[in-house]
Amino acid sequence: MTEDAWVGWKHDLAAAVVPSSGLFEDHVATPAAEVRERFRAALGTIPAAREADVKVEGEWTRDGLDGLELTWETGYGPRTEAWLLRPAGEDAVLPGVLALFEHGGVKEVGKEKLADGPRLLDDDVAATVQRGRDSSYGGRAWAEDLARRGFAVLVPDAFGFGSRRLPDDDESPRLVEAQAAKVAGLLGASWAGLIAGEDLLALSVLRGLQGVDGGRVAAVGMSGGGARAGALRVLAPELRATVIVTMMSTLPALIPSHTSHHAWTWLGPGLGSAGDWPSVVGSWTENPLLVQYGLEDPLFPRDGMAAADDQLRRRFAAFGHEANYTGALLPVGHVFTPNMQEAAWEWVAEALKR
Repeated sequence: MTEDAWVGWKHDLAAAVVPSSGLFEDHVATPAAEVRERFRAALGTIPAAREADVKVEGEWTRDGLDGLELTWETGYGPRTEAWLLRPAGEDAVLPGVLALFEHGGVKEVGKEKLADGPRLLDDDVAATVQRGRDSSYGGRAWAEDLARRGFAVLVPDAFGFGSRRLPDDDESPRLVEAQAAKVAGLLGASWAGLIAGEDLLALSVLRGLQGVDGGRVAAVGMSGGGARAGALRVLAPELRATVIVTMMSTLPALIPSHTSHHAWTWLGPGLGSAGDWPSVVGSWTENPLLVQYGLEDPLFPRDGMAAADDQLRRRFAAFGHEANYTGALLPVGHVFTPNMQEAAWEWVAEALKR
């Protein structure tokens, strides 16, 4: 057999597997509860605790914000660290937002990608954080900006990142990620499922905090954070609104040339058996969803994004909730620009008024 005969192995494998396995189904009319069960099964075992013993470890006030340092146990590993941000001096009950950071190939930090905490970072870590903000967020610590607009914003770490980072991640991050995903799979779990469980716990924490309106809570994330927001939307129908930024495509469009761009934190084993990603994320059409697509995004093919937008529109229409889906196909790359942030914050404010 020549080398050229196997050069298209991803496409050949997909062509052989998909017809006999029911992968990537377009669940436009499937009830949301059924889609959720399919997705739960694909994620595997979710070991995170259902309730958290939240401790306040410190507080600070700076740049128009009051901050709380919070920690809680997930049931395995070190305590999760998180920051709660509110407008300085504001004691009213506020709508809540769970701010979910991206993967970005950087696990040394988590919550620090989206906000500044009470202490200065080491110079090299600070430089890494700023590079990430510059490349993804127009230089902004966007969780802080959102909090100043009248929201209680919780920014938690999650499995593999920041306070939840794996101890041997310094050796070879990509290899360690693959090894962790292998162990999770052996245990009937997945990296995506571990993060989803921890995000569910963080959502529970946010909804239960004093000064937060637990009935008006949204999740926002870009890239890997968008995948987390999408998973949370499926698993937590009580989530009032969701913003997913540059993390939406049909799954078949990723094969053969785009799978290498994505991490185990999203593309876990069995994801395609839950259905096509847009139908899965769009399961609960009763709740508003904003998706911002980057048409110049190298991580997703343009036709996959357009097909995802169409699939979401058809699903929301099938259940009579067309107005609850907003898709913005924008001439940008894999970014969450200041203009996109401004549009998202206005959308969140309106969605949480309902």
